[in-house]
Amino acid sequence: MYKGQVHFVTHRVFTELKDLEELNGMPDQINDDGYSEQPIAPLQGDDLDHYLLRGRQQIRQLLQELITARALISVHLLPGGLSFLSVVLTLSDDEEWLFLDASPSEIIHHRALEAERLLCVTQLDRIRIQFRVSGIAEMQLDGHTALAAPIPTEILRLQRRDAFRLQVPLSHNLKCILPARGEGPGEPETPLRTIEAPVIDISASGLSMEVPASKTPPTVGEIIDGCRLKLPGDPVGISLEIRYHGRRILGDGREVVRLGCSFVSLPTHAANQIQRYIYQTEREIRSRG
Repeated sequence: MYKGQVHFVTHRVFTELKDLEELNGMPDQINDDGYSEQPIAPLQGDDLDHYLLRGRQQIRQLLQELITARALISVHLLPGGLSFLSVVLTLSDDEEWLFLDASPSEIIHHRALEAERLLCVTQLDRIRIQFRVSGIAEMQLDGHTALAAPIPTEILRLQRRDAFRLQVPLSHNLKCILPARGEGPGEPETPLRTIEAPVIDISASGLSMEVPASKTPPTVGEIIDGCRLKLPGDPVGISLEIRYHGRRILGDGREVVRLGCSFVSLPTHAANQIQRYIYQTEREIRSRG
């Protein structure tokens, strides 16, 4: 029912944690190795729907990365409020079930089996990951007790802007298409004209790009509607709020304006495409070593 030799690493991870510097006392404080000695508090909020992965292949690929990284997971019992630390041990051969290392506490273990669902929270490469599983059953893997559950149908993968921004590879030639602005004070935009601005970096909440120097640059706080981000596949429509702008001279002597922007009322489908692009580009960069 499960593939490969299961390596029970939880106790070894705890031993490694004892050698790390003492953390700052925050319940979800993560050290440089991405681990926490205390349970990570789950995230809540209606706006988190933008960061949900629902693709079957994406979910299984992300779970496999958690297995490979031996990511320490905070498992919260719902309802009840109890929690314990675990790892995802392996997936079943058909990739329909996941197996979590059981709690060493018999009381918590039995409560987990009786729980309506388990909320699992972890971090991978400083990116918050959170998912729920239900239908919990006990399994014996190589003589060790594990918890089995159907693989979740969605996983929250949240990249905070202050923690991670993807530097866009030059080879991607990622562009943001902006409606052209008038050249003089009060002159209206011309709908048929556009500007293609190279995107310098991108995150879940915004991007920065460079546009040719203009006599009428956008002002901080200005919202630009009708933009299109040329992601692989179909471009996505976005609105941007200007949060920063500054001029700089390129090596060839050209003057450009660097714009730092945040997404405004980003549609769910656009947020999902941006998340997929960041995720796939990260993997591409890591694979090149």
